[in-house]
Amino acid sequence: MKDLEFERISNTREILRNIIKKHGRDNIYDLTGLTGGFYIENKNLDFLETYTGPAIFTEKLNRHGLAYLHNDFNEDSDIKNKIESLEEYCKSEMAVGFNRTSSALLATIITLKNKKISQILHYVPEKPSHPSIPKSCNILNIPYYESDNIEEILALIETGKFLIITGSTMNHKIVDLENTKKLIEYCHSNNVNVLFDDASGARIRLLNGQPTALNMGADLVVTSMDKLMTGPRAGLLAGNKELIKEIYSEGLKYGLEAQAPILAAMVYTLKNFSFDRIKKAQQRAINFTFDELCNYDNISLEKTPTGFIINMEPKKSFDVALELLKNYRVITITTMGMPDASKTLRFDFTSKDADKVSDNYIKNSILNAILAVINKK
Repeated sequence: MKDLEFERISNTREILRNIIKKHGRDNIYDLTGLTGGFYIENKNLDFLETYTGPAIFTEKLNRHGLAYLHNDFNEDSDIKNKIESLEEYCKSEMAVGFNRTSSALLATIITLKNKKISQILHYVPEKPSHPSIPKSCNILNIPYYESDNIEEILALIETGKFLIITGSTMNHKIVDLENTKKLIEYCHSNNVNVLFDDASGARIRLLNGQPTALNMGADLVVTSMDKLMTGPRAGLLAGNKELIKEIYSEGLKYGLEAQAPILAAMVYTLKNFSFDRIKKAQQRAINFTFDELCNYDNISLEKTPTGFIINMEPKKSFDVALELLKNYRVITITTMGMPDASKTLRFDFTSKDADKVSDNYIKNSILNAILAVINKK
């Protein structure tokens, strides 16, 4: 039996290869918000090796990772206080790199299996969660319960369990701050550790004035270096030093850790991160209008913190996304996204290619793609 998700990815990658050959990279518009990048400083090129690389980059990643994941990006925090705080964080916390956020989660869940955790609870702003968490639990035969109802989760919290909180869904719905604080406090009163799955939330939540996960008291947090960032598709895991050591050790055993080139790119990304770019994307999303969609039945616009979603029937959504790719060179997660992840037709202005295209180009491309799909029927 054919794997339809693999077929989709293979077909759309072939289409994209042909577009690149014809038009070049500069004429392609990746508006996923997941473009990422692989920037490395010249001085680090000699250390992209098996042993010298990690020796250099793990320590740099530890410091830059903790500094980033404790930074609420408030204007009133000065550099001296940040440096002093970083030295304190390094005493009890640690940050490490994995080759994917999903890899960091898998390594964490393997560690929880070894600790004989009785159940993993998962609070999400809106179901379903990212598939990597329930799939990892299923592989390891760990009881798993997921809910977007805080009362259901609170009723299940007890010693011997573990809680995961998702900061932002795949479609960028943000977790409620008061619910989050309540859960973390209640977990700690019951000796339950908390992991914050903040893949994109580590950027998006801060736009809403929320603190970082570590500053809220989470024991662990993981974020993606490519989501609304310019780094590689890698996971940055940080938090309680003893837990991190155990998790990273498990990751090493299974080859889940980030290798030297990825570590170097992660360090560069953290050093050069600009929260102003995220705020600029937010403002563009606020100003964006698309009244023309009112002319179509069962198609609607939904704003996200840094972009927008076109809501329509899933099959039509894919067909429109395919038209956008083939004829307007616009990349979306609907066509190119990973298996089982959300295939919502979503556009994000944090994408570096978003700077190359106007709102009118984006809107006209979408409208023409919708018309093309309608006319094919």
